[in-house]
Amino acid sequence: MNERRSASVPRSVERAIAILKAFGETTADLGVTDLSQRLDLPKSTIHRLLTALERGGLVEQNPATEKYRLGIELVRLAGLVLTRIDLQQVAGPHLYALAQACEETVNLSILTGDDKVINIARFPSPHMVRNVGWIGREMFPHSVSSGKVLLAYLPKERVECVLAAGLPRFTNRTITDPVRLRGELARVRQQGYAVAQEELEEGLSAVAAPIVNHEGHVVAAISISGPSFRLTEERLIQLVEMARRAGKAVSRQLGWAG
Repeated sequence: MNERRSASVPRSVERAIAILKAFGETTADLGVTDLSQRLDLPKSTIHRLLTALERGGLVEQNPATEKYRLGIELVRLAGLVLTRIDLQQVAGPHLYALAQACEETVNLSILTGDDKVINIARFPSPHMVRNVGWIGREMFPHSVSSGKVLLAYLPKERVECVLAAGLPRFTNRTITDPVRLRGELARVRQQGYAVAQEELEEGLSAVAAPIVNHEGHVVAAISISGPSFRLTEERLIQLVEMARRAGKAVSRQLGWAG
């Protein structure tokens, strides 16, 4: 096994990765001895790492042969990657058409594992006044319309974890009261969209609608954002309907039958 590694990566992590990569179509099942020989590592090290990987569901042991194979948790993780790729491919044309129609910035957003909102696709307005929602930017979900949509459809336990972590204030309109946010999320579920008016940045407003996959789970949000002087109350109502139509169109292509 090649021991050259970055100083920032623990050796145990690199060795665990090497174990996972050792499995293949012709080596679906490998024992401790097999892996020890392939990776030139002590059996005790292999066994310790396999125990940790098995605990995380990344490998599983066949009781009959005592050999290991890749675990079902890897299927779930791979599915998340494929979903994101499929989501961007499916949503892209709809987001582009939406941006052309509304002439405001359109974003496709998801929730990260640490409960932040991140934009994974973006179609800017032809007359954008500020670069706020760039791709890759992480935002607190309570402060943006897409985040409210994504929070609204999470299990209650996870929402409570977000609330317990704190709700930072960004403007005088940011919702920082957990009770008020719970009420806001209930309205989002009831009406099927979210609005954020100058809650992340002064002078910036946005609307968002959910994207639902074939299992009926909200996996992303489409948002339309722009300067508040353009996004008047009347204009926000129009944009809400446009975002909802686009969200439903993407959802149907993802297999949603609702």
